[in-house]
Amino acid sequence: MVATRRPSRAARASSALALALAVATLGACASETDGGGDDTTGATETTDDASEEPSDDATTDDAEGLPDAATMAVEAGAHGRGLGPGIDGPTEGGTGAAWSAEPGLLFVVTHGSSTCPVLAEPDAEVEGSDVLVTFVDIPADTPCTMDYVPSTSVVAVPDDVDPSGEVSVVLGTFGTVVVPPAADGATGESAWVAQ
Repeated sequence: MVATRRPSRAARASSALALALAVATLGACASETDGGGDDTTGATETTDDASEEPSDDATTDDAEGLPDAATMAVEAGAHGRGLGPGIDGPTEGGTGAAWSAEPGLLFVVTHGSSTCPVLAEPDAEVEGSDVLVTFVDIPADTPCTMDYVPSTSVVAVPDDVDPSGEVSVVLGTFGTVVVPPAADGATGESAWVAQ
C-alpha cells in the first residue's frame, strides 16, 4: 500500500478560501445588479423626456434604429429598413418609388449600407412636370458597413400632383422613374431606375 500524505490544515484552509472566492465571483456575475446585465428586479430608470424624442437628423439612425418598413407608420418623414408594405423590389437592389395606400404619399426605396441608409427628405417638390425627391446627406466621415440592404422612406407629394395618372419622379442623382397611377387603398405598382 502506498502512503498518501494529507494536506496541511493551512493548505485546506487556503483551498476552501479560493473555492469560496470563486463561488462568490461567479455569483456576482450572475446576479441582478447594474453590472452590465439586464435588471429584472422591477427597478425603473428615469430619463429626461427630451432625450427620448427622435432626432430630426435622419443620418443618425442606423438599421437597428429604423423600424421594419413593412410595419412602419405611413406618414411623411417616416423611414424603415426593408421594403414598405406591398412593395416588390428587385433582388439585386436599386432605387424606386411607388404610391403608398395613403393619399399623397410616395414610398421611396433605396439600397445601401444598413448603418448609413440613404433616406429621402420628407417632402417632395414639383419642378415643371416632375416630382423632385431629395435625399439626406450622409457626412463623409461617417463609418458605414459594407452590406447592401433596402431602406424605405415616406415622402409627401404636393397637392397639385395628380396621382390618377403616371407621374415622373426624379430620385435625386439616382435617376428618374415614371410611377404608375395610384391604387385606391393599396400600394401602387413600383417603378425602378434602370441599372
